[in-house]
Amino acid sequence: MVSKIEQPLPSVVLTERAAQVFKESCEAEGSTLEDTFLRIGARPGGCSGWKYDLESNSPEDVGPNDVKILSREVSVIVDREALTDILGPLKIDFSDKNMVEQGFVFEQLFTGHQCGCGESFTPVRDLKNGK
Repeated sequence: MVSKIEQPLPSVVLTERAAQVFKESCEAEGSTLEDTFLRIGARPGGCSGWKYDLESNSPEDVGPNDVKILSREVSVIVDREALTDILGPLKIDFSDKNMVEQGFVFEQLFTGHQCGCGESFTPVRDLKNGK
């Protein structure tokens, strides 16, 4: 019987600024980093095919297919299949360059492919196939 060698999971890294903003948000809502997780996901949409999805979750929201990654003391939760097939390795920052366009910013580290608006992306499974 041949065993399948499992590939290492793609990394998800928060910048210091992104982690600080999430921590401040938790404090403002009266929660702690032990009982609040940052969930990253993706949904169909946008000009490149997929859009990033971001929300806070509690430990009860973590499912059996979720992966927990610790970055700068923040527990990041992401579905294993979404991480490996759609998202790939990510860096998450927070931009507050101006009052209108502020929020979390995603950088796809696999190839840097991203649409012009910066809100959508091509899944890594399609990039690996040369599309």
